[in-house]
Amino acid sequence: MGNFFPMMVCGLFCVFWLSFGILQLPTAGIAASYSAVGNASEGALSVGYNAGIALYLIALGFAMFTFFIFTLKTNTIFALIFACTTSAVFVLSSAYWHVALGNYTTATHLQHVWVPSASIAHSSCADGSLGWRCSLLHCGNFRLVHDFCYDGR
Repeated sequence: MGNFFPMMVCGLFCVFWLSFGILQLPTAGIAASYSAVGNASEGALSVGYNAGIALYLIALGFAMFTFFIFTLKTNTIFALIFACTTSAVFVLSSAYWHVALGNYTTATHLQHVWVPSASIAHSSCADGSLGWRCSLLHCGNFRLVHDFCYDGR
């Protein structure tokens, strides 16, 4: 039917999210293997664990960039989707590199997502009565979960 490319892309996204989820599960023991005492929290802080996930995301970023190249002649919307996903994956990889290097503030800023609507912000932030207008993707690293107060700047 001519739907091989969308099937391939959806299959890659499915395999990626399943494998990325397994990398983040404490019960899988992957992070714990990076700890000297077998502690998953300590292993998730290690340089090797975060650098490994960053390399994994770089490989996905190159796959997304290849899909972007393939869609340039096909469809503008597909090209925009893959351009956005490629940049998002490389930014997420950069955040993991900064965690591996110990630059937690930079990693937090790379993962920061502004919520454009006040109604969405009140339902997604920890305390909407304080006027907080943003949330943060933590990407499995709970030490990076912070809420920032919107001060009107």
